[in-house]
Amino acid sequence: MAANGGNQQLSVPQFKGEKYHLWSLKMKTMFRSQEIWDLVENGFEDANPAEPEQQLRENRKKDAKALFFIQSALDEDIMSRIVAVNTSHEAWEILKREYQGDQK
Repeated sequence: MAANGGNQQLSVPQFKGEKYHLWSLKMKTMFRSQEIWDLVENGFEDANPAEPEQQLRENRKKDAKALFFIQSALDEDIMSRIVAVNTSHEAWEILKREYQGDQK
């Protein structure tokens, strides 16, 4: 990450289908630095009536940010696997299921 006048520019780790364990570790660290890892790991209820509207909007915004990071990290061939999902949690779980055993 490079500091630039108080703004941080994130360098999103790229994933091309190999060394998932290293990529996911870097992504988790990036998500934690942005305070969005819990959302990626656990998801959230989009239509929870007990949750205040402001909190729901904030969760949607954070989730969109996390999903953007995941999408930005992926090679086009891998991106096709998550193109239909709407949340970062869904995307993360699909990639984890498919690549977690890859130790190349």
